[in-house]
Amino acid sequence: MNILFVNGSPRGRFSVTLQSCLYLEKRFPGHTFEYLNVGAGLDAFEKDMAPAGAAFSRAELVIFAYPVYAFLVPSQLHRFVELTKESGLSLKGKFVTQLTTSKHFFDVTAHRFMEENFFDLGARVVHGLSADMEDLLTEQGRGELERFFEYAVHCAEAGISESAPSLPPSDFTPYGGTIEPCEKRGGFDIVIVGDLREGDEGLRALIRDFDAACPYPTRFVNLADFPFRGGCLGCLSCTTSGRCVYRDGFDGLLRDKIQGADAIVYAFTLRDHSMGSRFKMYDDRQFCNGHRTVAEGKPFAYLINGDLSREDNLRCVLEARASVGHSFMAGFAANEDELRAMSDRLAWALEHDYNPPRSFYGVGGMKIFRDLVWLTRGLMMEDHRYYKAHGLYDFPQRRWPRMLGLCLLGSLMRNRKLRRVIGDRMNEGMLAPYKKILNKL
Repeated sequence: MNILFVNGSPRGRFSVTLQSCLYLEKRFPGHTFEYLNVGAGLDAFEKDMAPAGAAFSRAELVIFAYPVYAFLVPSQLHRFVELTKESGLSLKGKFVTQLTTSKHFFDVTAHRFMEENFFDLGARVVHGLSADMEDLLTEQGRGELERFFEYAVHCAEAGISESAPSLPPSDFTPYGGTIEPCEKRGGFDIVIVGDLREGDEGLRALIRDFDAACPYPTRFVNLADFPFRGGCLGCLSCTTSGRCVYRDGFDGLLRDKIQGADAIVYAFTLRDHSMGSRFKMYDDRQFCNGHRTVAEGKPFAYLINGDLSREDNLRCVLEARASVGHSFMAGFAANEDELRAMSDRLAWALEHDYNPPRSFYGVGGMKIFRDLVWLTRGLMMEDHRYYKAHGLYDFPQRRWPRMLGLCLLGSLMRNRKLRRVIGDRMNEGMLAPYKKILNKL
């Protein structure tokens, strides 16, 4: 079979994910393997997508291989997906799957994002493999990689693929309302970060009317105007100094113009099941902050020119981003009613310093970060200092009285007679500290 690996890593031949592809090539010499280096070689595809089209046409099985960056794919691969669609290339009838390496931080949303775009391109989708970055170094990991490849080949040979999602036609219409400006009061700095392009009038109207409805002054930062020199390279140069290897001024823009605000509102037109590749570049470049939740406590909100009701995966990404960063999500707005409600929630959260605890998204995500930073603290020194200072190393658990008490209770509960005697007393004992709080009121 003719196999095409699409290497989406910006690290190119130094990609960890690529090593799994090279392993499969050596392990299965009966197949023909071809490589398309779209991460590090994106500039060439910006000029000419013909080589990509020729490679797609030769392939019988296409495997997109990439590291997971910030809930999704690297911005370079995101842009390649856009270019594929813009150039009219099709994967119709082609069997397509994916192989990723990460620490399993929202790998599911990255896979789902790519599958949504595979379906858009007419591909026959086979569920991919999400591997740990070090799986190839273990016998178990290598075995799982081989079984995945054999499964993907079998699906292609047998004509087995996943069913494309079926959605009703969208009745979304771009925003065109007009809200009269309200009286402004001082006290808070609200920044709107948008990707506003020429002709994007629906988004422009949303930004204008949010400013009109918001009781506090807003200012606008347009990512479309910022001279990005490129997407995150995954070079890790920022892990010791906190500074990006690019010298395009992004560090200053992020820390002086955006993260210093009291609340952050993001504004974008929905493109290819996401915020678009330029916003993804912005997200990836924030790795100069490492795994530090530097915007913790700042309310977030989103102005969306598009039908978010059809984009469950993107909604998950946006909600998870706020929860991991421990920021209140003030909502999403695509029409006037949502816009007014979102403005009110945002203002109330600022005035009352409202920030609820993290959900499963945030708790689970931060535990992955905690373990990763602890393991790599010799390299990620800025992260390590931050995690120590903010008490994020919450392991091992040292609540000895509670742990010993539960051990004693467990021993007693193993005895049937004692379990009958204890009965409801255990429930009363569990509620005792809570009732103590209630009785104080």
